[in-house]
Amino acid sequence: MTSGNESTSDQEAVSGQAEAGEHAEAGGHAEAGGTASVHDASAHNPAASFRDPAGSLTFSGDLAVRTIHASAREAVLAFLDSPLRLRLEARGDLIPTTVEAGDTAGPLRLLHPRVAVPTYPWEWTPGQWLAAAELTLSLCEQALEDGWILKDATPLNILFLGPRPVLVDALSFEPRTPGVSIWLAYGQYVRTFLLPLLMHRLLGWPLALSLFQRDGYEPAAMYAALHWRQRLSPAAFFPITLPTWLERRAAGKASAASAKSMAAKDPELTLHLLRRTLAGLRRRTLRAVAPAERSGWAEYTATLTHYSAAASAQKMAFVREALEELRPARVLDIGANTGEFSALAAEATAEVVALERDAAAAARLFALSRERGLHILTVQADLARPTPAAGWENRESTALLARLTAPQARFDLVLMLAVVHHLLLMEQVPLPAIVALLHRLCRGHLLLEWVPPSDPMFQALLRGREALYGSLSERDLLTACTGRFEPLRRLELDNGRVLWLLSRLDSPASA
Repeated sequence: MTSGNESTSDQEAVSGQAEAGEHAEAGGHAEAGGTASVHDASAHNPAASFRDPAGSLTFSGDLAVRTIHASAREAVLAFLDSPLRLRLEARGDLIPTTVEAGDTAGPLRLLHPRVAVPTYPWEWTPGQWLAAAELTLSLCEQALEDGWILKDATPLNILFLGPRPVLVDALSFEPRTPGVSIWLAYGQYVRTFLLPLLMHRLLGWPLALSLFQRDGYEPAAMYAALHWRQRLSPAAFFPITLPTWLERRAAGKASAASAKSMAAKDPELTLHLLRRTLAGLRRRTLRAVAPAERSGWAEYTATLTHYSAAASAQKMAFVREALEELRPARVLDIGANTGEFSALAAEATAEVVALERDAAAAARLFALSRERGLHILTVQADLARPTPAAGWENRESTALLARLTAPQARFDLVLMLAVVHHLLLMEQVPLPAIVALLHRLCRGHLLLEWVPPSDPMFQALLRGREALYGSLSERDLLTACTGRFEPLRRLELDNGRVLWLLSRLDSPASA
């Protein structure tokens, strides 16, 4: 997004139409979290990725192993031996890489730490999209100064470690040609970063729609969806309208414009143009982010009336005591809302994965984790309708539940606070099925809040189905837990709600 009188470079005018083939594939979207790798049916032992012409990616325990073909060995080692790579890794912007010793003439094997719970762009909040976009542009800016450039610019090459984005594809860097002012990944950045954010702001399109757009949105398709006033607005004109108009011109003229912009120029001038291109993209990306959303759930903690100050204090103390006693290394907070208890767990040194379906609440949760520097990974998703597997044969991107139940996830404690009654009443999921899923997600303990039918929130959701759910009791909960969880401690709050701390059982019958 720019003001109407902002000048544009040749590159901006063609909106990346000069991209030389699928350079995104050259870097390989198969990153340490498995974004574009092919997985087996269990998703616990992913097979090799298949789109990267330079090599493939497999997984072994807590390691991601990238095998580089002999033909690409020299180019990859040149970047890995560069000061740029060392600086990026030291800052935490690039996933660490260890070169495995072996035959110097054969394939190269690179070892990366495996990200325990990878997430995809369709599970991110707008703040996470912006953080990933800013990292991508920053990496390219830093690379320019060292004679390198990013040849890929896709959110699929970014994963989050807590609130921090990290590039997980070291193959995305290549030497920069001094006399060329075109950034070949410009169009990909516009399609996969800028346009999803812009359409979310202008038309309210959910960012989760990126699940169905592997290489982002095409400007012409976005142009057709916009009103004519929006097409001429500074927000949409340069990234959507102008490229669409140019695309409608004769192919020869478009090619000539691209060829002209690719012509060799003074090295200092081309570097200046590239810097200006990245700065322009940064401004437009910042302005493309929609204003913070509001929702009843985002305001839930501040407006709740069914909790007295005493009951809230009781609940907080119970959770804090459990955290101090159990010292979990990794916590899953289901229905995390704006992150009150996720923050409590993170402050107790746990790594937290916070699952929240409400967009506004999830956005606040991510902002909280960034502002306070807490290791909380925000996942905007619905446990009742979890993100499915997708891509070729449904094996390129792994289903959310498969990632959460994979061995490397290892949740020592699962928080399920004031969520069960929503699953029962709004999703009509049977209580035994809820407990069975919690058993799969949990490796150690479960802290659950039971909301009885007499509770005003339960009554508000009941909607005339008293015959089905009005007689539910704690006895039903404990019956569902039999063979799967052992009750350890119970606390009834002043408002009638009950907190249970349970220990997971590993009996064969419950596996």
